[in-house]
Amino acid sequence: METLLLAGQSLLDISVQESGSLESIFSLANENDVSITDEVPVGTSLQVIEVKERQNKQIASYYKTNNLKPATELGFYIEEGIEFWEIEYDFIVS
Repeated sequence: METLLLAGQSLLDISVQESGSLESIFSLANENDVSITDEVPVGTSLQVIEVKERQNKQIASYYKTNNLKPATELGFYIEEGIEFWEIEYDFIVS
């Protein structure tokens, strides 16, 4: 079976989405010839194999039934603009 990696998703998210278990990340990474810490590009098609001993069918079923796609990417943004720079660096705030 194949699944598409969406924006904000990691291998851990796909692992939980497809098997209901974090432990299946090792099989997922192995099947797709990547490391569990690799940043896989958005839109990559991943092969998912069923590993029964590492499955939580209730969780996987919940995600599928409710059409949920977990995306746990932590995004952080550098604040920019007049307000930020003026106050943070140009003035002494006491």
